[in-house]
Amino acid sequence: MTKTIAFVHHKGGSGKTTSCISIAGYLAKAHKRVLVVDFDPQGNATSGLGIDNGSLDASMYDVLVGDRKLRDIILQTESGVHLAPSTMDLVGAGPIFYKRPRGEVLREVLMDAEQYYDYILIDAPPGVGQFMINAVIAADHTIVTLDPGVFALEGVKSLNVLFDEIRENLKIEIKPAFAILTRCGEPVRTPKRKKVAAPGKRAPRHKRKVDPVKEIQQSAKAIFKKIYLVPYSVEIFESQARGVPISHYAPRCGAALAYKRIANEVAKYA
Repeated sequence: MTKTIAFVHHKGGSGKTTSCISIAGYLAKAHKRVLVVDFDPQGNATSGLGIDNGSLDASMYDVLVGDRKLRDIILQTESGVHLAPSTMDLVGAGPIFYKRPRGEVLREVLMDAEQYYDYILIDAPPGVGQFMINAVIAADHTIVTLDPGVFALEGVKSLNVLFDEIRENLKIEIKPAFAILTRCGEPVRTPKRKKVAAPGKRAPRHKRKVDPVKEIQQSAKAIFKKIYLVPYSVEIFESQARGVPISHYAPRCGAALAYKRIANEVAKYA
C-alpha cells in the first residue's frame, strides 16, 4: 500500500524541500518506487531534482485545472526518483481549492498514480493556506521541518492551530510523525566588536550564550515524540545545484548520513 508523506512548515527556509528530496533519494536507493509531488509554486523540488522549470510542457497546475492526469506529467529524474513538477503557474490553481473547501482536491489527484508507487512525498509550500491543507489531508503522515531560527517554534504553533481546525471542522486527525531540525551548527555571522566602557564606568555584563539548536530541541520535545537533527553541510547546496539528492551526490557527509537514518525510519511506514 502506498504511503503518502507531506513535508510542511509555516514559513519558508526551514528545509522542507531539502528533507523531501533527500529522503526520496534514499528510498529510491533502497529500490522503492518513489514519487515527489512538487506542490510549491516556487518549484524548488523540481529544480532540486535536476528539472528545468522553463522546459516543462505540463505541470501540477495542468493536473489541478483538469487539463492533464497526474500520470501524464510525471518525469523520471537522474536519481531514479519520479517527479510531478511545479511552476509558478500553480499559483493560478488557488481558486479551485475554494470551490471544494474540504481539502480533498490533491488527495483525489494522487489516486491516479498511487498504484505505481511505494511512497509519495509531497513538498508543500509555506503558509497555512489551501495548498498546505490539501497536502496534509492527502498524506498518511506529516513531517514538520524546523530551522535553528528564533521563529521556528512560532511556525509550529501556527501549524498546530491549523491541525486543530482541520480536526474540528473536517473530522480529520493530523498528527505529525516527527520533526526534523535542519542546518544544525550552521556558521553564524561574526559578532560585532564589543564596546569598551569609558573610564569610570562599569563594563557591560556579558549575557549567557544561547545554543539555538538546544533551545529549539528542548521546546520541540513538548510537541513532537521524536526529533531528528541534521547538521549543516555545504554539500547540500552543491547537490541541489547539481540537481540530484544528497544521497546520490555526497552520501558520506554529515547531512546525508542524518537523512539516511530518517529515511530508514520512514521506510518502516510500509
